[in-house]
Amino acid sequence: MNRNKFTTFLMLFLLVFTMIVIPVQSVNAAPVDDVLKTLSSGTLSQSNSTGGSGSNIFEKLFGYLFNKILGPVINVFGSKSSSDPNGNPVKVTPLPPSSDSGTVLDSSGIRGKVIVVDPGHGGSNPGAVANNTRETDNNLSVSLKLRDKLVQAGAKVIMTRETDKTVAAAGSTLGQELQARVDLAQANNADIFVSIHSNSNPNPDIAGAMTFYHSGKSPKLATEVQSAIIKETKAIDKGTAPETFYVLRNTTMPGILVEMGFVTNSQEAAKLSSDSYRNSIAQGIFNGIVKYFN
Repeated sequence: MNRNKFTTFLMLFLLVFTMIVIPVQSVNAAPVDDVLKTLSSGTLSQSNSTGGSGSNIFEKLFGYLFNKILGPVINVFGSKSSSDPNGNPVKVTPLPPSSDSGTVLDSSGIRGKVIVVDPGHGGSNPGAVANNTRETDNNLSVSLKLRDKLVQAGAKVIMTRETDKTVAAAGSTLGQELQARVDLAQANNADIFVSIHSNSNPNPDIAGAMTFYHSGKSPKLATEVQSAIIKETKAIDKGTAPETFYVLRNTTMPGILVEMGFVTNSQEAAKLSSDSYRNSIAQGIFNGIVKYFN
């Protein structure tokens, strides 16, 4: 018996002796005599079978006190169990994940913001077409996914179009079509303007995503969105650049024009036609917008 256990046994024995044994002797000594007789008998039997001298009677007594009296009450030396008194497994409910795990962006900054999402082209103007991919389809699909993410986060989203159609009346000029998109942003006092496009180039080897902003305005929105797109999609980073595109120079709020990739590159065209990749682009644009407002 190790020293710590013996010391604990001794202290508890004295406590039990003072609180239980002495009062019991004054009232009815028979139970105590029976206990000692039982212990003595057990010890003698063990001595006869092992050749010992019976010197472990006190350990037997201590063991009896812990196993029969104190053990069930305080379970000092009992092992921890994962079952209830009936032997059934205890159901453990795990704690919810920490809210500050860093894996989820805090999108509270865009709650209530008015954001115009502009899917480029549409209707009679399909935009760039190559490798069995139409720009208008890519633009609209990603824009709708972006809209859903923004709305879920509490933003007010104005779409310049939600189907494959032009924004201006049929037969309008390109200038009128672009002005119709600008008018929607201005009339709704948008906080930001986001135009979604797909790129093209005579060189089919060129690929990558890029984001434009107006040369007279801050590049912050473009920088945040471009960085988030690349992080989310792992696309070739073609950076940001100032430009004077019609929809950027004629809107008063911060605006960007995102070129998601080149339909003239066969590999990128296949990605742009993929629903999962479109969702990754939308997530990247969303993350960038969140960071901009935060």
